[in-house]
This record gives sequence, structure tokens and C-alpha cells, in this order.
Amino acid sequence: MELIHIVENFTPLQDPYLLRKAELLKPVLRHETVFPESLPEAPLGKGDSTVIDFGTYLTGRVSLSFGYTGSHPDAPAHIGLFFAENVRELSKDPAAYHGWVSSSWIQDERLHLDILPANVDLPRRYSFRYLRITVLDTSPKYRLTVKRVSCVTETSASPEALKPYTAPEPLLQRIYDAGLLTLRNCMQDVFEDGPKRDRRLWLGDLRLTALANYASYRNTDLVKRCLYLFAGSRFPDGRISAAVFHTPEAEADDTCLTDYSLLFPVVLEEYLRETGDTEALEDLYGTAMQQMEISLGCVGKDGRVLPEAVRDAFFDWAQELDRTACTQAVLVYALRYAACLAERKGDRTKKTHFDAMARNLSAAARTHFLDPETGFYLSNGQLSAASQIWMVLAGVSGGAEARALMKKTGTILDRVPMTTPYIRHYYTEALLKTGLLREALEEICAYWGSMVLSGLDTLPEVWDPADPDASPYDGSIINSGCHAWCCTPVYLLKQITP
Repeated sequence: MELIHIVENFTPLQDPYLLRKAELLKPVLRHETVFPESLPEAPLGKGDSTVIDFGTYLTGRVSLSFGYTGSHPDAPAHIGLFFAENVRELSKDPAAYHGWVSSSWIQDERLHLDILPANVDLPRRYSFRYLRITVLDTSPKYRLTVKRVSCVTETSASPEALKPYTAPEPLLQRIYDAGLLTLRNCMQDVFEDGPKRDRRLWLGDLRLTALANYASYRNTDLVKRCLYLFAGSRFPDGRISAAVFHTPEAEADDTCLTDYSLLFPVVLEEYLRETGDTEALEDLYGTAMQQMEISLGCVGKDGRVLPEAVRDAFFDWAQELDRTACTQAVLVYALRYAACLAERKGDRTKKTHFDAMARNLSAAARTHFLDPETGFYLSNGQLSAASQIWMVLAGVSGGAEARALMKKTGTILDRVPMTTPYIRHYYTEALLKTGLLREALEEICAYWGSMVLSGLDTLPEVWDPADPDASPYDGSIINSGCHAWCCTPVYLLKQITP
């Protein structure tokens, strides 16, 4: 499943009023100058390289200072810089990557130092822990020395807003701390899905980073800004884009994902529960309602979602996942949140409508997807954990039935393997929803725990404990090693151990 959609002559619908408000909510970035643990002592000649460890994951702008030993330089120094998010990435060869996501995201640079000594302020922002410096060529008359390296970090996260959190055991504390560092580096002008790649705002990621943010930094204005950006730049027919570019100006990406669009009313309602912001309700209610009506237009006479809605749904990178049951469930899920929004707005007609549709589509889900013999939901005959997760989250199964279903789901996780922390979050959330706290804690320890035990500082976009090099992009060097949708242990752990 490749998320490359090219829409010819795509011109998003821009709402100047909403975008102006989004711009007013743009945060002030915080900066801190960080130095590495040590610098190489030995001078570097042609073919030599050195790795500089900053000791922690950083997002920011890098400056370097070089000198020389030997005779006066009679030729430029040609050097290579490679920024790596983790140790495993250091072992990858950028030239060997030929995947379907652009290699331009790889943080691999070349510089010519014409005059030495030299001070260099790199123009790009990088996200990394390790910096490898390689001398590609010099004159044999001199050798290069690294005199100083620093990084001025960037984030909109405010440490003053944090309340101390102590997990009940050391591994859980490490997971929480890694989640918090992940969130911090993703909090920029918006909640970036990855500060290395893609550096934009995705709606699925926003839902999860907002939850983690409410449990930690509590920057509610940043959530509001993101909601206004999504509403302010949409598809020409009013649909919410799956992602929004926020610089140099706000512009919707030409990708629309059914499940992501349906999360807009979810994120809005959760934001209102946190803030009671009546201005946001007034400004964004119409956009939220529009997403629901568009999605309800993709329901057949039998109460099932139509193939075109399923075709544009994500849920996970698993290629083999049949997404029909998940799409049916996420529509019910969104209807319940939309009904809450309508109640807030005093819109009784829509509240009644959404409540009725949630009941009808839940009944249709049970009729068409629930296998009476096994008690599992089958999606066009396919048994997957994802289908059970979303049916439980949507309330299609509830009470003791939902609890029993989630217990059984733990026995079928390998039928259609879950490939991302995104779907793993929703699995854990479904365990919590059904009161399976021990199982949720075990999942956090087993899945996110395997990340930190492997030596990662931040939590990645894709993770398979049995194959750390797994990638949906045909090359793990392009994976995002610090990714928004993986930070949710910050939220999940506080649901279990406040």
C-alpha cells in the first residue's frame, strides 16, 4: 500500500478566516544549545571517518568548526556528513536505498571547505543522535581536525508544563521517557509526524499526539492550530485531507484517507473535553459535520460501507489487511463523537440523526461481519486483530462480549500481523476500554519495551521486534526513527498507573 496519490491540477479549498486563526496560534519555538559528549582527538585524512555522539536525540540546527594540522591547506577539504537517528541507521548505506519514498529525506550531506580554519552553519534542520563525518578527499599536505560541533534544538514543548511521573517499574519508566522525548521532538510549528520525515501534519498522527500532549505538555493551543489548519485547507469538495503542509503556507496534501477524515470530529470533541473552547466549536463544527455527511454518503442500502470508502482507508501498513470491517467500525466510532459535538452545539436534529445512524450501522456490522460460530468479526472472510479492535472501540461489541472478544483477539495477533505502533496503540486502547489492564500493560512492556531495550532513544514509525529493519518503504534507512504515532505510552501508561 503506497500513499502516493497524484491528483492532476489539485487546488485545495482555502478558508482565509480559519487559516488566519491558525497562523495566530503558531507557537514560539524554544531553543537550547547542546554539545556532543566528546570530539575526535585524532586528525582525519582522506578516507577517515569519525562518529560523534550527542548522547540523546535532537531536532535542530548544527554548527561545526574545523581546523587542520600539517602544511597550509593547498586544496579544499571535501567532507561527507551523515546524521543518524539511531545506531542501526549508522550501518546503512544511503546509496543502497532504492525505495518508493524519495531518498532526499536521507540526512546525507556533502561539503567543500575551501578555506581552513572554517566555521560552518548548516542551513537545514536535522533530527539525529549521531553525526558521522567522513573525509572524502584532501591534499596529502594536511589533515582535518574537528574543533567544535553544536546543535541548537527546536521544539514548541514547554518543560515547565510537565508534572513529574514515576512509573511502577524501571522498564515502564524508560518507555514513558522515550515516548516523552519522541513527543517533544515532534512538537514543532505543528505536531509533525516525524521531524526527520515527513515533517508535516497528518491527521491520524494528530489524534494520538494530542492524547499524549494532554497527558504531558498540555499545549492545547497547538492542537487547536492543527485543527484549524485541517479545516482551513481541504479538498475542493470539502473533505479533510489526510495531511496538511504548513509551510511556507498552509496547503492540503492531495491524499485523502477515509479513516483519517473521520478522525477530525474525534480530535475536535476530545479537544473540547479538555478545553471547553466554544470558539473552536463555532468555527469547526460545520467542517466536522461535513466529514460525517460525506462519509455517510458512502454507505450502501444494506448498511455496509461501499468499496470506494474502503479503498481509501489506511489503519495499518499491513498489505494483506482487508479493511472493510475496520472502515465500517471507524464510521460508527466517528458517529458517536459527532453526536457529542451536535449535543454541545444544541443541534438536536443532527444528534438524533447520528445516534440513529450509529445504531443502524452497528446492527449492519453485526449482521454482515460477526461470525456467530467463532464470535469474531470477519472482513470479507478474513480474520484479523484490526477488525476486532475497531469493532470494540466503536462499541459494536460492548460489555462482557467486548471483553471476551479482546481476550480472544490476543490469540490471533499473527493472522494478519500488525505492522505499526499506530494500530498497536488502538489494540492497547481496546484492551483498556474492556478493562483488561494487565493485558494492556503486558502489551506496552512487550512491544514498546522491545524498542527501548534495543537501544532506541525515541520511538519509531515502524517496529517489528523480530525484524528491526522492517520497512514499508523497501529500505529502513528512510524509516522515521522518531514518530508521532508511537509516542502514546505517555498517554496509555497514565490510564493504567496515573
